[in-house]
Amino acid sequence: MRKLKKLEITVKEILKNDELSRKDDCYLILQVISKLYPNEIGKKFETVMFHAKNKGISFESITRCRRKLQEKNPELRDEETVKNRNKKQKEYIKYSVEN
Repeated sequence: MRKLKKLEITVKEILKNDELSRKDDCYLILQVISKLYPNEIGKKFETVMFHAKNKGISFESITRCRRKLQEKNPELRDEETVKNRNKKQKEYIKYSVEN
């Protein structure tokens, strides 16, 4: 639980201070990894993934944390990105119903 709280604090700080992190999950993930595990930067993707997972963090946990924080704190959202994500979600739902 402590790791999740630390992750939440880190994600919130990044969302608060970096507008691009509100728009791009890949960028947000990079910033979180840079902040929590700076020694991983510059390594191969597979190495970073392996070490992050062993340290109890996943890319999915970062994006889930972002969604939770943005739900509770609308000021941490980028409204254009929210519209685009909602549009994509509707497309995925339509696709899953049709197939």
